[in-house]
Amino acid sequence: MVKRLVLIPITVLLSMLSSACLKINPDYQLADFCADFAAIPPTALTAPDPSDPAFPTVGFEEVGVIKVMHGFGSGQLPAGGKRIIKLEHGVTIPAYANQATVFLNGWRLSYLGGDENVADVGALLTTINLDQRTKRLTWIAAGELRDNDFKEGYRFTYHYTVIAWNNVALNLVADHRDCAADTDFPHNTFLSLSNGTTALSSFSSFRQPLGIAPNHAVAVLPRGFGFYWPDRKILQIGYNLDHTEVFAEKDKRYVKNHKGQTFAQTRIGVPAPLPTAASRVDSGLVSWDTYAIYKDNAGRRDYIFVEMTSALGGSDVGLVQPPFSILPKEDEGGGALAGGVERRQYVIENIPFGIAIPMLTGWELYYLVSNQKVKDVGIWLEEWTYTPGQSGGTLRYTLGSILADDDNWPPHVTRHRVTVLGIRPVSGQGQPILRGARTIRTEPSAVAVGGRR
Repeated sequence: MVKRLVLIPITVLLSMLSSACLKINPDYQLADFCADFAAIPPTALTAPDPSDPAFPTVGFEEVGVIKVMHGFGSGQLPAGGKRIIKLEHGVTIPAYANQATVFLNGWRLSYLGGDENVADVGALLTTINLDQRTKRLTWIAAGELRDNDFKEGYRFTYHYTVIAWNNVALNLVADHRDCAADTDFPHNTFLSLSNGTTALSSFSSFRQPLGIAPNHAVAVLPRGFGFYWPDRKILQIGYNLDHTEVFAEKDKRYVKNHKGQTFAQTRIGVPAPLPTAASRVDSGLVSWDTYAIYKDNAGRRDYIFVEMTSALGGSDVGLVQPPFSILPKEDEGGGALAGGVERRQYVIENIPFGIAIPMLTGWELYYLVSNQKVKDVGIWLEEWTYTPGQSGGTLRYTLGSILADDDNWPPHVTRHRVTVLGIRPVSGQGQPILRGARTIRTEPSAVAVGGRR
């Protein structure tokens, strides 16, 4: 029996394929993530010294109420080694905080040798736990970058944001549950097969967050993604966790995983558990659509997609959700763009919240000219700060990205969306304003993973 692991490693993926046509077998039964993930040995974590007061970086703090921190961690596996990087990580929260959660705010994966084709690429955060005695929030980060032969070593870096708060001062409730009795996958995860007519896939999903009142706003926090197919060159990869709303639609079928599903059954979906024969607002459900693209030069190919999320709700929660869409790309000219790591600064003004936190909920990376092998790929929020103000707050953040082969040519193009998680709405403010991006430097792909010199 093939060993089944998180992110569906290539040995499992290949068993889903027909040797004649290399198509994903729709009758393959889903792997048991929950039963196998704990058995994977951890990888050595590289991260800033936890005793260093400069790390993790503080994005915002109101002492006695809330502290928001962002940081990163990384690990690597040698050639011919284990298949999945599994990092055990954590931070200490303030003594005044009695609740906390963490979400994914960027990722980067790179082969240690030369460029290669890509079969699976993914990053996620799981096993989130707060120890009230030690005031320590812990979690596990997992990442994978592989082609079909499993011979190449690789490095994984991820960026995270931690929110720690006093629930007497703020009405916030987090739901970051993982494994449940009725599914082979974590409670907040779905996996499905993309076998439509284009490289763009859409998946409708919902969740019923625990402890959040039906009449309160709910933010869906990104915790991870995964793409899988037989290894190929890459032209474009994209992800968009679209607009979320406390709404469920009658007769609509949503992607939800349960025990014993096959790939074909993941596309069938289930109806939302509505109390009446009508669509409903504030039913205790939050729903959204997720869009994904995994593409080479061909118009479309079958692939597997996985998404993992958390929920944060309460009377103090609000959202700014800028419009964003992703569409399949064709070959384009290279122009005068340079290759390598690119960093850009962004400013959003007039934010109508006392506290604002950026969430990287949408992104796409694609090569100009044509599909290529991959040496280095990722997108991340490197740093951010928020300054509240009586006339509206100002959020500043730096976005890093990379999609490169060995010679850094052709260059890559990046698009993204930051959803603003707002806390404590401020009345009487206008619409947020996004100022133009400013490119601050471009570096070759040999720079250290995580974007630090």
